[in-house]
Amino acid sequence: MELWRFIDAINQAGERPAMPGDLQRFEERTGIFLPDDYCAFLMACAGGRCLQKVSFDFPNGVWAGYVEDVGGLQKNPRYSLEHNRKSPPWPLHEDLLWIMSDHGGNPICLRLDDGNEGQLCFIDHELSPEDDDWTLEEAASKDWGYVLPLASSFTEFVRNLRRK
Repeated sequence: MELWRFIDAINQAGERPAMPGDLQRFEERTGIFLPDDYCAFLMACAGGRCLQKVSFDFPNGVWAGYVEDVGGLQKNPRYSLEHNRKSPPWPLHEDLLWIMSDHGGNPICLRLDDGNEGQLCFIDHELSPEDDDWTLEEAASKDWGYVLPLASSFTEFVRNLRRK
């Protein structure tokens, strides 16, 4: 799917997309430096509710879900990257940044850890850890499967989206 088609599917509820200064302030407040392709998205889209059935798959081709809530640099806590960083919807490692959720509330995150920066992953909230004593490596392992790979970049993720 082209980026503009994905943006067109999102109800931004009158919010304005991020400006370069907004991105800079976000990065200064959080210490998170966002990938260029994701910054370009935020400067074109404020985030919001995806009003169309936009489907995504796991890399092996198995259907994963529909995009529902899309994050942005806006004030509404439901769609706010910063709010969801401080109060994530599910237990998230500090090296994961919530950027959207699927139709079942499962987070879709950007990985921030060394060597995996900018990759997107799916958080299976059914496998949520019961305590805070876990590593991202454990959560992403085949044995645990809490953090599942989706795409090597935001651009690849969007390119593989499709409308139902």
